[in-house]
Order: sequence, then C-alpha cells, then structure tokens
Amino acid sequence: MSDRKYTDQSLKTIIQEMLRRSGMEKKFNEIEVGKIYHEVVGDLISRRTRDVKMRDKTLIIRVDSGPLKEELRYSKGKIAGLINDKLGVQYIDEVEVW
Repeated sequence: MSDRKYTDQSLKTIIQEMLRRSGMEKKFNEIEVGKIYHEVVGDLISRRTRDVKMRDKTLIIRVDSGPLKEELRYSKGKIAGLINDKLGVQYIDEVEVW
C-alpha cells in the first residue's frame, strides 16, 4: 500500500506552493514579469528597451529613447495593470522609467 495522499489541487497550485516553499517564487515572478512586459508593450517598444527588472514591488524599465521614455511614463499605470492581470496577482505597485 502506498502512503501517498491525493488532493484535488491543480498542477498550477502545486507548483506555486513548491516555488514558495523553496524560496524561488520571487525570482520566478521576476522572470515572468520580464516575459510579460515584452508581450504587453509589443516588439517595437521591446527592441528599444535596454533592461526590465524588479526591485521590491517596483518595475524598473530602462529605455534608450527620450520620446519613448516620456510615452512610457504616461502609460505606467496601464503597463502595471496589464502585467498584474496576466500574472493573476497584484505583483507590481509602481513603475519607474529611466
């Protein structure tokens, strides 16, 4: 006989719990944010973006174009909202554009 306990949890829930317990959830979410950012802003803006990273609950975007920088500053709330929606959690509270 097996001592395994079976649950009705989804695979997604089990993986999230495993990441949380191992301490890798933060790093995993940072990688996901980078991928989702490129999906949300599209190819044109993505090519002009030098770096995307997280610091606490702040998304930091570095771009190499002055006009694009201003455009992204006006769209900070929309970018954060779209990324949070795709992640399914409130992960980003603020966006900084450099």
